[in-house]
Amino acid sequence: MVIAALLASACSAQSGPPAGGNTARITINGQQSSTAFPIDCTQRAWLWIIDSLQKEPGFTAMVETGTGVTPKAVRLRSVDGFTGSWAEGRAGTAEASIDGSTFTITGTASGANDDRPTRPADVQYRLEARC
Repeated sequence: MVIAALLASACSAQSGPPAGGNTARITINGQQSSTAFPIDCTQRAWLWIIDSLQKEPGFTAMVETGTGVTPKAVRLRSVDGFTGSWAEGRAGTAEASIDGSTFTITGTASGANDDRPTRPADVQYRLEARC
């Protein structure tokens, strides 16, 4: 009986990010998303890849650290009805900073609103990820 209870609790779905887990919040055009995204933070040399565990809505961001903090790319997927991106070398702007284990990336992403996918749209975003 105890073993069955342990197995059932180990297999139950979590209703949110694990306590103390890595999470991110995204603000689009001044409005914070209602979703707290559970994330995976991977460091490869000086490059950090921050990826939501959920693909949609979700995001991927890349930030280079070392002598400075430089955003490399941000991809938003159906976040509050917007899908778009920004990447180094493309039009638009982005800035990044780190405070302790929290990355903040702000800028402009180009893409489209999910309800009008053929009409180009730009949004201001702010991504705060606790790694």
